[in-house]
Amino acid sequence: MKRETIERLAMDRALGELNEDAATLFETYLAEHAEARQWAEPMTQTCIRTRQAIAQKTQPSSAQLAPPKPFRVDWSALARWAAVIAVAAILGAAIGRRSAPSPTPEPETVIVRTVPRQAGAEGWRRVLGETEEGFWQTKAVAMLQSQPREVQRSTESGPSLWDRYRQFRKERSREKVY
Repeated sequence: MKRETIERLAMDRALGELNEDAATLFETYLAEHAEARQWAEPMTQTCIRTRQAIAQKTQPSSAQLAPPKPFRVDWSALARWAAVIAVAAILGAAIGRRSAPSPTPEPETVIVRTVPRQAGAEGWRRVLGETEEGFWQTKAVAMLQSQPREVQRSTESGPSLWDRYRQFRKERSREKVY
């Protein structure tokens, strides 16, 4: 017989799976062949030890029947974990704050009020006295009538370094690499 067959029969005999006739035939074969006994004996011992270990693990122990121990908190370990979490949160907030783009301020609106000028020169009267409306007359009237107007300061800057990098990556992603 082959070694695998002998080992399988040894396992079945150790676990009690063989009927009486098959067990007697196997015992007779092992008595006649010494090399087959050398293969069957370790397998039989392994099966017996495995069965004992399973039985020991599945029986309830006295420790399992004892009342549960009171819950005890390890305050030093809890404090260490709290410190680790606090340091990680502070570092995360600091790094996140530094990496966030700075907010651009709203453009300020400046209202400039001007004092109306008195038309003291004869030239204005001549321009205003003309009958046909033209560019110069409209300009002279606009200069004499002061109106508040808004002047916006331009605080726009060019794209930030991060925006330029994102654009660069976007353009590179469309390039084909061979």
